[in-house]
Amino acid sequence: APPGARQIEHVSDHPDAIPDSDSGRMRCRGESCVIDLSARAVFRDDERIDVEAKVFDLIELLLRHRDRAMSKRELGDALWGDRAVTDAALSQLLRKARRALGDDGETQRFIRTVHGRGLQWIAPVDAEPPISPDQIMEPAQAGLVASQPIPTGPREAPLTGHGKSPGRKLPAMLLGLGLLVAVALAATMLFLKHQDDASGKVQAAAVRIQVLPTRDHSGQADLEWTSTGLMGLISSLIRNEPGIEVLLAASRNGKEALSDVDTADAPSLERLQSATGATHVVATELRKLGSVFELELQVLALDGDAAYREVLRGSSPAALAADAAERVQSRFRRATASRDKPLFSEIRDPFIAEVYARGLDAQLRGDQAGARKYFDICLDHQPEVVWPRLHLAIAQIATGDSTVALENAQRVEKDANARGLTALHIQALRQLASIAFRTGDLDGAARHLDVAMHEIASIDQPLLLSDLLVAHGSIESERGQWKLARTQLDEAHRLAIAAGDRRREANALTNLAVVDNAMGDSDAALGRLRAALDAARAAGDGALEISILLNLGGAEHNSGRPLDAAALLKQSLRLAKQSGDRQGQIFSAVMLSWIRAAFDHDEDAQRLAGAVAAIGEKEGNPFWQAEAEWALSNLASRRQEWPKALVLLTRALDIHRSNGMSRNSGQVLADIVHAAAEAGDMERARSTMRAYRALVEGDPDDAQLAEHLEIMEAQLRYAEGDVKGASAQLSTFLQARKRDRGPAVQAALFQLGNWQIAAKEVDAFLAEPAWTSWLVQMPDAIKLRIKALELSGNVQDSATEAARLRRMQESDALQLEPDLFLIP
Repeated sequence: APPGARQIEHVSDHPDAIPDSDSGRMRCRGESCVIDLSARAVFRDDERIDVEAKVFDLIELLLRHRDRAMSKRELGDALWGDRAVTDAALSQLLRKARRALGDDGETQRFIRTVHGRGLQWIAPVDAEPPISPDQIMEPAQAGLVASQPIPTGPREAPLTGHGKSPGRKLPAMLLGLGLLVAVALAATMLFLKHQDDASGKVQAAAVRIQVLPTRDHSGQADLEWTSTGLMGLISSLIRNEPGIEVLLAASRNGKEALSDVDTADAPSLERLQSATGATHVVATELRKLGSVFELELQVLALDGDAAYREVLRGSSPAALAADAAERVQSRFRRATASRDKPLFSEIRDPFIAEVYARGLDAQLRGDQAGARKYFDICLDHQPEVVWPRLHLAIAQIATGDSTVALENAQRVEKDANARGLTALHIQALRQLASIAFRTGDLDGAARHLDVAMHEIASIDQPLLLSDLLVAHGSIESERGQWKLARTQLDEAHRLAIAAGDRRREANALTNLAVVDNAMGDSDAALGRLRAALDAARAAGDGALEISILLNLGGAEHNSGRPLDAAALLKQSLRLAKQSGDRQGQIFSAVMLSWIRAAFDHDEDAQRLAGAVAAIGEKEGNPFWQAEAEWALSNLASRRQEWPKALVLLTRALDIHRSNGMSRNSGQVLADIVHAAAEAGDMERARSTMRAYRALVEGDPDDAQLAEHLEIMEAQLRYAEGDVKGASAQLSTFLQARKRDRGPAVQAALFQLGNWQIAAKEVDAFLAEPAWTSWLVQMPDAIKLRIKALELSGNVQDSATEAARLRRMQESDALQLEPDLFLIP
């Protein structure tokens, strides 16, 4: 074990304190009472008595100094440190301690009040040999099996699997809010036989451990990081072994949901098991007595098979957590497990352990910039550590620093491969794939994930396999391989359900909804997303809930219901602000900006997008900046301020290109073509069109990219004066896709509608049945209909539609409370 991590220090070094030989179980002579100091437990008549931590602290202090009376001041200093407390607080603890022991203030058989001097333990005791952890049992419980984690970190760098960001404006001035895919990592193509081989070999893990947030009873504000940080530290240090998986909160909200789990409450544990599929729980509680820290470690089997407790003492909470992780691993290690160099040895220094834990805490809270600082400090002091380096890469990806992230992920991948740390190697490969995906290198992402999928069969981890299959499905849907994507995502969904993991079930469903949406089945997409939302809420994962609400907002908008979308996005924004989820706030605000602009709430739309731009610049996040510039260009386009729109779009494109975010360039190029054509800058429109064609040629598998090419060609024909030819081209395009309601069809329909109104071809516009669904809530469609009715002389119906639009513009769904606006 690392130096400083396993040493067991006592509460006091007072010369009269109980010697080491007496630090196990103590039986009170003449009384059926056993006090187990190592397990921090009190038993009466062989029945365990529930005792609050502070109450046990008082009992232990009096036992350790039973040769004398301890003054109230001395007890107060030991129990509360520098915190000011009243005598009533100590009196309350004393009453609870006596009640736990079967004593009271009158008989005083155990604790005597010595007037003028304080409190003293008076009951005779016999010290017994310390009990081994295997002997500490709950009723009707025995034995544990082996274990291992998926140490993905508190929160992986998010990626949109579908490659289309929210708030996407299509060339026909149509809001095409694409689905945000709720995957932790985008992935790539894998030969189907690889997937079959892996899924055939990987069975349900024998042990699935849920690590709970540490309960901090120290009362010190400067130790708030320990709740999340120690949880992350324990999870990442447990060795990867076959047949064992460790679950970890994937978001701040997920962590808060886990914080509510009461290990002494059977219904609470049942809810946890049904949400996560966990077979075991690891819980820790932190206390401080004077200068000494105590970490109580508890492992529970959720099937009622066994439980064990142990109390570790030392001078560093993080070092104690590293020690706890090693003890948990030793209990779960299989006889056949590999004996490679344990990861505990890399966190030997208590300073490194604490800095790493603080970084994990910041990362789970969504503070990637803060996390980077902590992980950098770890590597400055100890460059060879692998987990801090991997999490640094994750933070760098999230903050847009892909170049440096690539170097760190490559180093982790190399080190993990050399040491035979399979699960860590797979995690490094996933991050390398994430970087490749963000920079548009799908083939590179494919190569990394091919290796990961080949390795997954050697460690029975169905949940990690589910993650990889979701990644595969997302990349196949990106390439337009819908059937293959559905096959992979269905398998990921099956694995998640078999494991009872509601969060991964929600993830798979969300990605299946992307496939449904891309294939034009918006109703199926909405059904899956609603089921995914239920699963995410059951899992208590607030970040995933926010992501799914964003997806639902996009799907509702794509179905022609922007008011319903706005209500969902307000909900996601509110939850994101409450939980401190910065990315959730950003995407909610951007999407709301697009919708509010469509309903002519220009001032609010400008305020939302402007705040995102300022936040992106302040926090150095280029992706957020690009999204904000894009949303602001939409406002300029709606006001027909084409030169301004071109400046903003060019800015967004430059940000994408300078940061290697080539996957987002297609839609921006399409908007530039449209804005340049409207501005009469045909040279700019044609040169941008050539750049778009080159993008299509470079990615021939992207069907959606190719579809928009035909619409853009029609736009150029229109701008060059071939009005009939352009209109005929779009009409043919739509006739060939009668049942399709995808983004390209929407763009073509709205563009053609604008041209028909401009040409006063009212009858053709009003006779088109495809407008029916869009006229329910879509303001752009309603505005076109109002113009068509006016041109046809139908003043009454035109006025009726105008009044309906005004009511929609005043809808509660569009009213945004002042506290929901972002503050840069």
